[in-house]
Amino acid sequence: MEITRDEVRVMTVHGAKGLEAPIVVLADTTTPPAGPPQRQPRLLALAQAGSHSPHCFVWAGVKATDTAPVAAARERARREAEDEYRRLLYVAMTRAIDRLVICGAEGERPPPDGCWWKLVFAALKPPVSVEEGADDGDGKVWRYRKTPPSVGVSFAATAPAVPTAERPSWLDRDARAEPPPVRLVSPALAYDQAAPMRPASGSRIDRDKALARGVVVHRLLQSLPDIASAARADAARRHLARNAAEFSAEERETILEQILLLLKDPRFAQLFSPGSRAEVPIVGRLNGGTLAVSGQVDRLAVTSDSVLIADYKTNRPAPGSLAEVPPAYVAQLALYRAVLAELYPGKRIRAALVWTDVPDLMEISEANLDAALAAVTSP
Repeated sequence: MEITRDEVRVMTVHGAKGLEAPIVVLADTTTPPAGPPQRQPRLLALAQAGSHSPHCFVWAGVKATDTAPVAAARERARREAEDEYRRLLYVAMTRAIDRLVICGAEGERPPPDGCWWKLVFAALKPPVSVEEGADDGDGKVWRYRKTPPSVGVSFAATAPAVPTAERPSWLDRDARAEPPPVRLVSPALAYDQAAPMRPASGSRIDRDKALARGVVVHRLLQSLPDIASAARADAARRHLARNAAEFSAEERETILEQILLLLKDPRFAQLFSPGSRAEVPIVGRLNGGTLAVSGQVDRLAVTSDSVLIADYKTNRPAPGSLAEVPPAYVAQLALYRAVLAELYPGKRIRAALVWTDVPDLMEISEANLDAALAAVTSP
């Protein structure tokens, strides 16, 4: 059997780490064990008396001027270098799967004592190894064999025979299709992308107040429905005094008036009825599990035959018609509605936008929600 190039790897001992091949040739085995003098360490660790642990370090000068502690440190460094030298050889020799070839160059001087070549030869010298003629040329080689070679067996390794067996059935079946990747959709991103409460013009102070107004309105709409009607105004004033200092007293009263009108409006009765909830997390899968939805609806109310969800919007001025509403707002509600439809299969899911500046409740039709959902979930 002919040996292919891929089966043979020629490498140095230092470069053998992490590599492997059927046949490995180590070609640099006659280098000195400790390296040339210029590679000797100049900084030596001095061990503490009675211990092998380094105590301090000393800059080594000429060897002839070494004191006893420095000479001991130099000898210890030499032994450590020899140990590392042998460890590298062990790693390199274990890279061969089938055969290992140890070779090296010999010039006018013989290989130095303790080099890798001599270490290997000393361990495998006769009768462990035998001298045989080289397969190519007229030289001689030393070969280590666990068993005597059989007559007629070539040097090259033969591939093991492949056992014959019945053809497995899975070879004739198509591989299963990879499941489609799950796409994450956060309805909250729609709210951010629509950039509410950010007028096209105006000062930085106006923009900051618009953001602050949105925060305080959401907080009041979250908490006031759980407070008795007679106590809502006082509770709201206390909250505004603590958390809306950037607004004047007149502006705080205007915010309070709008919130109380919204809570008293019969159109919002179901939204703020007993049992309704604020800031409800909504998590689910759509499109056969390939679309993951995670978000939070501002208000949710469940009745015997329907579910109403609403998102508060503090845009100023508030849109007067659906055509003026940012599409992202409708997409946000459409995703919530789709997830809740799987949770409440027997109920009608209604969705609305609550404009706090008016105040007004704008219910989105099923047709518009379906169209927005199709646009968001399409690949």
